[in-house]
Amino acid sequence: MGLRTGGWKEVTVAKDGTTSAETDLGAEFRSVQAYCPAIDSATITVKPSRLTGDTAVQAYTLIVGGGDYVNTTTARATAGMNLFLDICARFVTIVLSAAQTTAAVTFYIRGIDPI
Repeated sequence: MGLRTGGWKEVTVAKDGTTSAETDLGAEFRSVQAYCPAIDSATITVKPSRLTGDTAVQAYTLIVGGGDYVNTTTARATAGMNLFLDICARFVTIVLSAAQTTAAVTFYIRGIDPI
């Protein structure tokens, strides 16, 4: 039996924007999969929150004996990427480090492995 997943959700960062609206995955999930299209150069961060309206926080992965790993990635401007992150949350926000001046950007995101 494979992992159970939620349905795909569209998440848009507006032209000249850096942050999406909060997205409800429909349930709490251990992980999230995000399909990230080609964008203007920027770092992509998927920030989880436990309750709607809460402040989205930076997600970290604890590396025993090696400190923490920040769940952030730098996107390539010419090609998209498929990103998997541990979040343990129901609500997520996508934050980009730079405004997308070319056009609005639509990401596709879904939860993996409900809690």
